[in-house]
Amino acid sequence: MATRIRKNVWTLPANDETLIWYERAVEALWDRDLEDPTSWFFMGAVHGQPQNFPNIPGSGQFWNQCQHQSWFFLPWHRGYITAFEAVVGKAVADLGGPQDWALPYWDYSQPLSENPNARRLPVAFREPTKSDGTRNFLFSRRRVVVNGDFGFPDDVVSLDALDHEDFTNDTPGFSSGFGGPQTGFHPGGGDNGALESTPHNDIHVWIGGSGGFMANPATAAFDPIFWLHHCNIDRLWEVWRNADPSHVAPPSPLWRTGQTFSMHDGDGAAFTFNSEEMLDSTSVLHGFQYDGVPPAVEPAIPAEEFVMAGKEPELAGASEAPVKLRGAMTTAGVKLDTSVALISGAEAPGTTRRVHLHLEGIKGRGMPGSYRVMLDLPDDALPPAIIGTLSPFGLEQASNPDGPHGGNGLAVTYEITKLAFALGLSQGDANRLQIRFQRMFDDSEAFGQVPGLEQIAPTEQQPDIEIGRINLYFD
Repeated sequence: MATRIRKNVWTLPANDETLIWYERAVEALWDRDLEDPTSWFFMGAVHGQPQNFPNIPGSGQFWNQCQHQSWFFLPWHRGYITAFEAVVGKAVADLGGPQDWALPYWDYSQPLSENPNARRLPVAFREPTKSDGTRNFLFSRRRVVVNGDFGFPDDVVSLDALDHEDFTNDTPGFSSGFGGPQTGFHPGGGDNGALESTPHNDIHVWIGGSGGFMANPATAAFDPIFWLHHCNIDRLWEVWRNADPSHVAPPSPLWRTGQTFSMHDGDGAAFTFNSEEMLDSTSVLHGFQYDGVPPAVEPAIPAEEFVMAGKEPELAGASEAPVKLRGAMTTAGVKLDTSVALISGAEAPGTTRRVHLHLEGIKGRGMPGSYRVMLDLPDDALPPAIIGTLSPFGLEQASNPDGPHGGNGLAVTYEITKLAFALGLSQGDANRLQIRFQRMFDDSEAFGQVPGLEQIAPTEQQPDIEIGRINLYFD
């Protein structure tokens, strides 16, 4: 069978039937029993099992398997979306559709000068019914918006993650690289890789808001747009790998073959895979590639055990108490150690040393939406500088003390080296700074309902979020 080509959903021709067949196949999957591993319900629970969702034989092996805040984030999700593509593709073929059907991807980061609609939800996903009045199986519970416009700002669809040189980094307080921190099997909690933070987490939260399926890992895969979003994240992995010969997957056997994951293929047969088997997209199950992006070629790697390089960071400042995010704007102070110059003036601006702002122990409940994170020196006349976004995807799972990680919460890291130079912060000229958290959208908007999935709708509750500590690190 020929390699399937995943295409940009917004560049499909006007008469293209990819999404028509997708909707028909999703309806077919809905009609299957929960115990069927190719059913809509079974496959959604592979990513996360919602509260009050029934357990079935074998669910412990196959459900709640999503890998987040981990260097397995990208390979696990590649296996997951390709298995789903195989299931939908077989359903499409059985319904009389094309034998080579492939999932499209949603490139919401495409410049608006090239495609003014790039950030809008594709039309086929917007309405609960189709033009003939029958149910639209691509509709889901989301923030209610006009004409599919969620209002994604530039920083939510930023591709700054592609600038990261390393796939992973295990230095506490520093960025975890492009792909995420070194972990074992890890369904969530701790620090994100750069791509997982933005645009992955941001898009999830902006679409789901405070009660939509996409905002919570336990319900995200029950929204049909989930799969187009993750195809795009997977595509960006290929873009990163093709951008520079040094952009390679970890050579560590711990990453490549040390962890095995379980899925079902298009026929419902169980199979296993490891990260190394996900490196060649053309050999994953039926094989696929993205339009305009050649499959990445991994260079030869050394056989010896991988050793993480890098030195321990030095703490240059921290908040003195946990920070509760309340209302439209929350401001927190960080006291700095003025006896330490972060980076000497002689090294600026081409220094290889870095400055990072690290948020740790992010815990809470509900779905509080996204925050714009800004840094401000209280005694200067400049406006606060934007350093990134905080979209707490997986907040409740990471905060659960009875969960797999003991409720340690989420963590987010922002590299602010250039900003530190611009503000004089890197020379130790300031003894304190302020970090501001600005709520980016209102969580009080209405949400759609999905017939048959009312029982997994999140319980609406007042969002509550707290950051355990804000740290400033340098190397």
